[in-house]
Amino acid sequence: METILTTQISIPLFQILTLLSLTTLALVFGYPRLALILNYCFLISWAYISNMILFTEKGVLKIDSFTFPYIGFGFAILLLATMGLVYSRE
Repeated sequence: METILTTQISIPLFQILTLLSLTTLALVFGYPRLALILNYCFLISWAYISNMILFTEKGVLKIDSFTFPYIGFGFAILLLATMGLVYSRE
């Protein structure tokens, strides 16, 4: 738990403003499902791609037994959330 609590992640302000504008536009035009998918995609992008330095050690990508399930779980949830939002019968 110590590693998780002490890790600092930086997200560029431009990306936060982009997410805020796209989400606001999607909600204003009545697409809440699109807003949810956008938010989740940005979250995946920030967690896995933007902060890849957390997975590296001295410039070399450190892939261990935790990395693949971590990334696989994130993309599986993205796929399931997308399918659930697209095929919902509301």
